[in-house]
Amino acid sequence: MSVRLFRLDVERVFRELSRYARWAVERGALAVVLIGSLARGDYTAFSDADVVIVVREDGRRPMDRIPDFLDPTFPVDLEPRVYTVDELRRMAGTRLAREIASGVLLAGDAEVVCEALGTCGKKV
Repeated sequence: MSVRLFRLDVERVFRELSRYARWAVERGALAVVLIGSLARGDYTAFSDADVVIVVREDGRRPMDRIPDFLDPTFPVDLEPRVYTVDELRRMAGTRLAREIASGVLLAGDAEVVCEALGTCGKKV
């Protein structure tokens, strides 16, 4: 009997996340925030990359915006969520908003996020 060990190459994932976030900003994102287990540091070898992408305006449903920010070459499963600034404002105070506020800014403007969520200058 053999034992297989799985390991996440977290350094590579973070290098790719940095590249991905810059690419998303070039495509119009105002901010890209990492949330979930990778942001908290409690990831496993099977973790995905949960990112919140903030855009100025977009009349489509949030789920219809996702294809604009998919990257099939990413080394782990990438789970983007795309919200407008106004949608972030409306979700202020929710569990997801707290997770976004305490997430890791990968690229873009942190002020956009904290102003929309009402967390600028506050401990999250």
